[in-house]
This record gives sequence, structure tokens and C-alpha cells, in this order.
Amino acid sequence: MMWSERTIWWCIVFICVKQGVSQNVSSLSKVSENCESGKRQDCADCRTVKICSYDQTVLTSYKCQDVEPDKPYCVGSGICSSDYDSESACGVADDLCPSTKAGFYPDPSNCTQYIYCDEKKIATPVSCLAANNAYNHSSSSCFLRKVLDDCFQVNCELLQNRNKWFIYKPFPQLYFFCSMSGLPVMFECPREFEVYDVKLQRCKFECRESGRFPYPGDNKKYYECVYVTPFKLELFEQRCPLQLTYDEEKRICNVK
Repeated sequence: MMWSERTIWWCIVFICVKQGVSQNVSSLSKVSENCESGKRQDCADCRTVKICSYDQTVLTSYKCQDVEPDKPYCVGSGICSSDYDSESACGVADDLCPSTKAGFYPDPSNCTQYIYCDEKKIATPVSCLAANNAYNHSSSSCFLRKVLDDCFQVNCELLQNRNKWFIYKPFPQLYFFCSMSGLPVMFECPREFEVYDVKLQRCKFECRESGRFPYPGDNKKYYECVYVTPFKLELFEQRCPLQLTYDEEKRICNVK
């Protein structure tokens, strides 16, 4: 029996509901690529399943991540899996991985999702288990949202957000650029205690605790953070006396 496009569409929606995924109809999009002869279901790419008709037309497609969060890759004849078929096909560097250091990073366009980046910047998406949870980068885990601001996300697909820099507000050492294609590209300030300044378009030092801290690129200078009120820290740039340089270990100016 030949299924109609509408029947297949509703079957996919039923699968999404069964898996507890909250998504709307617009997330199931048509694609223009043709299917292989005889295949009713196949992989459009290493993360996307496509549903085909007998005349090799793609009827609709869906992301494995949306249907089965623990199985984000499409393998074989359109089967969602926790592993990809080959590194050359799917194991490519992801723009959401800001460095070669392995670890978990946020998805700035979706607060209920985060990614694991390995040393090759290959990303594996992970979703928060509960719909009312959001990712916390400080703990690399999800937490229960209590207020609207607990969910920070930016829609890079909106025209007003494209070609623009943003700070990842929950953890301002991270920042991202919304490209003209509508996709975010993540970056990370290279040094501890640095945050990104959108106006200056560079990372700058920020006081988070009192004390002395190294000045990048100049061992004759150092930063000093001082409480000017019981709750306010102020930043000062200091210079060591002649013949002395800043000692990062002792946090004082010392003899060379």
C-alpha cells in the first residue's frame, strides 16, 4: 500500500511526541535532494533522516537530535544512532567548538541543548532531559529554570541578528558571531578573568576577586583589583618599580 505524503508526515510527528520532544511543525522541512532508487528512508546527511516516495522524491526530513537526543547521527538506511558511520563523513570540526580543548559548551541558539567537543573540534549534541531545564556552563549540566532569564539564547536566523557579535551572558568568557548564513560561530577568550567586550570587539580583563594579576605581554605591569565599596571591585593597572618584574606565582613584583 502506498502511503500519502500527509500520512508519512503525521507518522513522523507521532514519533517526535512519543520521544517527548517539543517541536513544532515548521521543524520538519522539505529538502530538494533526490532519493536513491527503491529507498523509502535514507540519510540526507550524517545528522538528518529523509523520507522518500517511490518516485525518488524527498517528502520530508527530520534531525535525529530532535527525535532521539541520545542518537544524533543518521547511519545506514536512515537509522538514528549514537555513533556516526565514518569520521570523514560526519566527524568534521564544528563552529560551536571554540578551542581544541575537549569539553562541554553551550549552544547559544538553544538553551536546552549543549554540545561535547573533542580535541578535533568534533561536536556531539546533547539535550537537557526535561523541557523546563536549561544548560549551565559553569557546572556543565542542566538545571531547573526558575525565571525567564535562566534561558539565554539568540536566534541567529533573524535578519537583525546576522553579521553581529554577542556575548554569551551566562558565561561572558564565551562569545559568538551570528554569520550571514544564520549560524552561530563560538569563540572563547584565551585567558582566565577575561570577558568579551562587544563595543571594543576584543577580550578584556575583568575583576572577579581582589588581588594582583598578570598583565598579558608585559611582565613590568600587572592588574590589581581592589574593593572600593563592600560589593564593588575596581580595576587598576600598576607598574613594577625599576629592576623588578611581576612574579605570577608569588603575585608580587620581584627581582628578575
